Amino acid sequence: MRGVSPASTTSTPVAARGRPRHPDTDRAILQTAFRLLVETGYAGLSIEAVAAAAGVAKTTLYRRYPTKRDLVIAALENATSFVTPIEAADTRAALAAFVRQAISAMVETGAIRVLGSLLVEDAREPDLLEVFRRRLLDPRRAMFETIIERGVERGDVRPDVNPLIVTEMIAGAIFGHHAILGRQSDEAWIQALVDHVWAAIAAVPAEPR
Repeated sequence: MRGVSPASTTSTPVAARGRPRHPDTDRAILQTAFRLLVETGYAGLSIEAVAAAAGVAKTTLYRRYPTKRDLVIAALENATSFVTPIEAADTRAALAAFVRQAISAMVETGAIRVLGSLLVEDAREPDLLEVFRRRLLDPRRAMFETIIERGVERGDVRPDVNPLIVTEMIAGAIFGHHAILGRQSDEAWIQALVDHVWAAIAAVPAEPR
């Protein structure tokens, strides 16, 4: 029986095929996709338009995201901002900070327009709205629950307050003010909203200003 040469038993590493993804390219694609999603909605978005606006070849984009659905999901995952913990001296101040942060996340980024587009598409593309909820809405709802729990512990929030209902009060006010009425929010409007919400949840009725 012939011997086997040492060289034939040595495994040779196989070179990885294709070029590795460049993070700057991915970032440009996803940021552009989200911006166009805000501007045109899901129905008006196309992979060709994203590729042109991002300055990449269509083949580059298709290799990463074979369908528009894949691209939008990735853009939603990438574009939703990190939830910054709120530290405040009392619950009312935390409530005001939460409202400002919600306006920044939903209105100033254009996410509220994306939400409207995804609500229209929900029957055909239900997973997209679920991604939006999971990435942008759920972390903020959890944060607000913590604010209410700390308020109950401090004694300045009624123990029977339902955090979900209060979150819906705030979300509905912001959506109605911006998306339905088409108005902008200033500090006076924010303080008025906080006054109304605080009057409903405070353990001790707020004194008139």
